[in-house]
Amino acid sequence: MQKIARIKVWIIAHKLLSVIILIAVLALGYGIYSRYAGSSTETKYTLGTVQRGTLITSVTGTGQVAASEQTNITPNVSGDDITQILVKAGDEVIKGQAIAYIDSTSAVKAVSNAELALENARLEYDKATKESNTQKVDSTTSDLTKSYDSGYNAIANTFIDLPAIFMGVHDIYYVSSHSPYFSDNYLSGQTDGSALTYKYQSGVVFDEAQDAYEKAFISYKALSIQSEPEKIVAVLHSTQSILKQLITALSGTYSTIEYIRDRSSSTASAEMTTDKTLLSGYINKVNSANTSIENALDAIENAKDSTATADLGMRSAELAQSKAADSLRDAQIALADHVVRAPFSGLIAKVSGKVGDKSSTNTALAIIISKEKLVNITLNEIDAAKVRIGNKVTLTFDALEDVILQGHVSNIDLVGTVSQGVVSYSVEIAFDENKDEIKPGMTVNADIVAGELTDVLIVPSSAVKTQGKRSFVQVFSEQFDEKAGRAGVTSAVAPENKPVTVGASNDTQVVITSGLTEGDQIVIKTIAGTSGVNTTPNILSGLGGNRSATGAVRATGAASVRTTAP
Repeated sequence: MQKIARIKVWIIAHKLLSVIILIAVLALGYGIYSRYAGSSTETKYTLGTVQRGTLITSVTGTGQVAASEQTNITPNVSGDDITQILVKAGDEVIKGQAIAYIDSTSAVKAVSNAELALENARLEYDKATKESNTQKVDSTTSDLTKSYDSGYNAIANTFIDLPAIFMGVHDIYYVSSHSPYFSDNYLSGQTDGSALTYKYQSGVVFDEAQDAYEKAFISYKALSIQSEPEKIVAVLHSTQSILKQLITALSGTYSTIEYIRDRSSSTASAEMTTDKTLLSGYINKVNSANTSIENALDAIENAKDSTATADLGMRSAELAQSKAADSLRDAQIALADHVVRAPFSGLIAKVSGKVGDKSSTNTALAIIISKEKLVNITLNEIDAAKVRIGNKVTLTFDALEDVILQGHVSNIDLVGTVSQGVVSYSVEIAFDENKDEIKPGMTVNADIVAGELTDVLIVPSSAVKTQGKRSFVQVFSEQFDEKAGRAGVTSAVAPENKPVTVGASNDTQVVITSGLTEGDQIVIKTIAGTSGVNTTPNILSGLGGNRSATGAVRATGAASVRTTAP
């Protein structure tokens, strides 16, 4: 230390002399270097042969391992105490397995109440169904059936009385010996013209009623109490129409006779009184029959309403029963939700809930991941365009140096993501096999086989030179020993430039499509005599070297080659 200190002091004291000494040492060193290292030597050429083989192009990237499926397990109910947690981190579970229990006291009570409500709804439905069945047409106790029976009886009773009524009125109008005062001659001679007009008016209505009666009588003869309800109702309406016409005719005839009596001699008063009494009786019978027909029609309509009401009641009870069943199902689902289950088979990655915590639909109780794993990497748009779903992938891991696994591309984003003007695509890689030591989050290096050309002529990239748009390789006219060529040879004659056509390439190999044949000897590297460096650029150096991928991708153009011996 003292010697160093003394030297330092001497240098400071003799600055000029020290600089001169330093320059002399540097000059001496440069002279020695120039003599031994910078002396001119002959140029060496490393040789190789054109081979036929397979060119593989690949894209590499770096990403992370992830579970193929991961989700938070959250309860479906909130506000109840967590009473049991049945798993811990690392446990393997199957789909539907119970993970935890939540206090279900209130849910059990809700199910019990829903069961009771459903039972009551079933009883009401049974009651309504029985009532509806009672009102059906095919039931002997049905109100509607009874009303049709009553309607038929009203028709039958009416058609029993109508023949006599029509016969009696017919005699008044058309038998002159029965009611001589009603003849046209009598009315013309004994009364004014109005009596004859009244007779004709009421007579026309009577004739129409009689024609309608004769037509309806045909339908009546084909009718029975067992006939279809629609036929009974049709005859009821036609009979009601006949009765109304007949009442009009009878009332008009009665009024006409009174008009005649007031304006004729007393000799015909006895016949008039007899006919009026007869007509009055007919009017009463027809009115009574009309009332029976109307009552029958009303009864049928009321019975129909009763049937509709009973059917509506049954439908309403059926709906209430369905709603009660839905409420019970909802209560049972709510009860089932108090058991938290695994949504799929996998591994419990984390348990965050504790016994005694309040359950919440917004708070994860645990995290579950699938046993299957995948790799996510990001590629720039140039590399992503080369990759296809199904491409083979070799996977290595920073944390597991000895593990090499195979996989394949399982998914590629259809839409890229733009960040600071750079477009990137996410690529998903599936493992062809799973190993337990591979864990989510590990860094993984992916080598994706993007293309493969077989049975092609291949040369090293360094062998191909470019001049403008032309490509060429260097060859010697003489053939050198293959082993010597690999070590490097010298020649007094410079190699010749042989034009070639190049095809696909990767970082280390180039496909030659024309200009060379398999086994040709070519120069793959030139070592200059003074520099010892490769002075000739290869075909890829003009492209600017390797391109780096966006995001986690390390570089592009990584390659491997399989060749066959010439």
